[in-house]
Amino acid sequence: MLKAMFLTVLMLATLATGAIVAAADEPGRWNSAPYMATAPLVTSNDQDLDAAIKMITRFPLDLDPRLWDGEKLRPDVRARILEVVNQQLADLKIPDLRIAVIETQGSTISYEYDEDSDLSARAFLDTSAYKGNVEDLSALLKLYTNYLEKMHEGQVTVRGVPLEVQFYAIKSDRLKPEKGIGHYSISDDVWIERPTQQPDRFDHDQMLADARHFIAAYNNLMTDYFAAKKGFDCERFAALSKEMRDYRHAGIMKNGTRSTANLTYRMLRRLNVNVSETTRMVALECQNIQWTLE
Repeated sequence: MLKAMFLTVLMLATLATGAIVAAADEPGRWNSAPYMATAPLVTSNDQDLDAAIKMITRFPLDLDPRLWDGEKLRPDVRARILEVVNQQLADLKIPDLRIAVIETQGSTISYEYDEDSDLSARAFLDTSAYKGNVEDLSALLKLYTNYLEKMHEGQVTVRGVPLEVQFYAIKSDRLKPEKGIGHYSISDDVWIERPTQQPDRFDHDQMLADARHFIAAYNNLMTDYFAAKKGFDCERFAALSKEMRDYRHAGIMKNGTRSTANLTYRMLRRLNVNVSETTRMVALECQNIQWTLE
């Protein structure tokens, strides 16, 4: 039964990307609609990058008032998150699963939010009565989370803040509380770890240099892919995504959320192209093309 559910979610996730296979006899197939016709390149210059760095390093003194009343999550925000998460789990229709706890971390519950921040609701499931393989379930939940993200991206908001729901069968070390980094239990309506104003540990010039590195790597990758999509090594997208994630994680572990690495990663999502998201989306298109048999 789990295999059938997995295939169903896989189909939905593929459709949700918008990368639906075109007719086999379509002229210019690999560089025309419904696939992306032109490479989504970052065109931001050094002046644009400098402005983005200044914006991302201008930190608020209070929690986002759209979501918080002082340090208390607004009741209507909490109620809507619980409603959405419970309905999305019910839609998956897997028996013997229930929500153990819903938590949130990230810039929207810290003193580093901005207008482009989203609210991530992380639902950890109680699998004690589940009769299947938990690792297989984790893979399914990851795929379901990706499907939800594409289906509802930016469309479900709470007081103007985009809501992103993620489901987990296992809590990894990366999702555990860290000292001084905001971590809130939406289920229990209490702080797990209260946020504090983090020390500034970023270097403007290093942010600029690192941003240039990732922009160059991203633009080169996109240029190569759009020059010859068929037969392209799709793993190159995964390698770039991993490099960016590891870079960010290492920076947070060493110097906190106001590290050069974390702020550069966030800034790369706020250029004329969202670098991390677009890399992920084009990787899906690449895989669809490679799977297609002419």
